[in-house]
Amino acid sequence: MWKIKNRSCVLLLLLALCFLPALCGSSVQAEAMYQISEGELNQLQSNLTELKADNENKQDLLTEQQKQLQIVNEQLEKSRALNEETQTSLAEANRSLTELEKEAQHKIQVKTRQRNLWISIAAICAVAAIAK
Repeated sequence: MWKIKNRSCVLLLLLALCFLPALCGSSVQAEAMYQISEGELNQLQSNLTELKADNENKQDLLTEQQKQLQIVNEQLEKSRALNEETQTSLAEANRSLTELEKEAQHKIQVKTRQRNLWISIAAICAVAAIAK
């Protein structure tokens, strides 16, 4: 008896749960209906066609600009590489020029010493010749 009463309570509870959404109200609403004239429909279709064509044109333009941007980026990378090579070459040329200047300065100093030595030798010879 207790089992039968228990089962009927459970069945009654399940049945109540099934009807609960109907009692609370449904959250689903019907879509609003609008009526438009044929002229308005044609105008909307014409607008849609025009917008589609405009969209395609803009997509084509975007694709072209992306290609141009890619080309410009590649040229920029080439220019950067060339600039780096030029900077390296310029640094090497500056090092070579500095080294050449040092060598030229050293040669000038050697020539000056040799000239002064020969002047001294000539003066000593002149003094010796005069003293005789």
